[in-house]
Amino acid sequence: MTNVTAADIGFNYVKGLVSTSDRRAFFPSVVGEPFAETFSMESARTARLTVTVDGQVYPVGDTAMRQSKHAGGALNADWVLGQTWRVIFCAALSDLHKASVETCVVVGLPLEDYTALEARLTARLVGQQFAFKRNGGNHQTVTVKDAVCLTQPYGSLLDQAMDNGGHILSNPFATGLVGVADIGGNTLNLLVCDSLEERSQWTRGDGLGLLETLDDVARAMHQKYPGITPQAREVSAWLAAGEFSYKGDKHDVMPIAKPFLDPLLDRILDRLAEVWREPGRFDAVLLTGGASAVLGTILKSRMEDVYPNVTVAQDAQWSNARGYLKFGLDFWRV
Repeated sequence: MTNVTAADIGFNYVKGLVSTSDRRAFFPSVVGEPFAETFSMESARTARLTVTVDGQVYPVGDTAMRQSKHAGGALNADWVLGQTWRVIFCAALSDLHKASVETCVVVGLPLEDYTALEARLTARLVGQQFAFKRNGGNHQTVTVKDAVCLTQPYGSLLDQAMDNGGHILSNPFATGLVGVADIGGNTLNLLVCDSLEERSQWTRGDGLGLLETLDDVARAMHQKYPGITPQAREVSAWLAAGEFSYKGDKHDVMPIAKPFLDPLLDRILDRLAEVWREPGRFDAVLLTGGASAVLGTILKSRMEDVYPNVTVAQDAQWSNARGYLKFGLDFWRV
């Protein structure tokens, strides 16, 4: 059986799956400044994530945010061609593969950047060897035998349209006219497919996402609760949970967040109305992406009078990665 790796490397979080085990990769998409590896007690090593790439040791994810003076993430889609993306990809591979292996890889890009970057990103993967060390351990080499790059929302659609073995189901997502709204950190991907074939006149991607709003909420929280200076990713988690801790007590996050979330919801709905001008043609609409954990239920309630069969993807932040893996199982089926 072909080894398939699915890597959904977004502006906000990394989600990775592999066909040969139940291992997962999940961490913030940030890389810190390189530093010297000096502390190596096993109890500490298992709680952190560093990768050595090209001779440099990089803290990644939560470790970067805890230990580095500067934690750099992505602002522009062409980061997929740079060192930060490469380090994050190696960190994901280190979560998913515990030895040197050969694998086929499925990755994704935002809709608005797909045409410009798909061939260049694929060329940086196919036939390449990614050599690294995780947490100062043994050298690993992951060889990418083949690679396919999909648009991010198409992965979420395939997650609904295929079973876990990569076989196409008989349901509206596979056979109907379906709109997919993939809301991420810095992206809003609007995809329409008819029987899994893209309808380009109703498909658009742009930079409308959740991160800017999360930054606004974080500043408002610091103003009201000066004892904390939260980061956007912390606010995202608190919004999904509905509460946060301050001085040992639980507080409802929504009274602070709602004045900032409401304008974002209005902008998303305006964009949907602009791009999807004939909602009566749709058989179903899927809300997905990491921001759907925060906005999905509210957005669905405001869409149901206009759009049919609005569904919020279950565990939406994993939806793209699941779809990538299912696609890979079908594409490289032996």
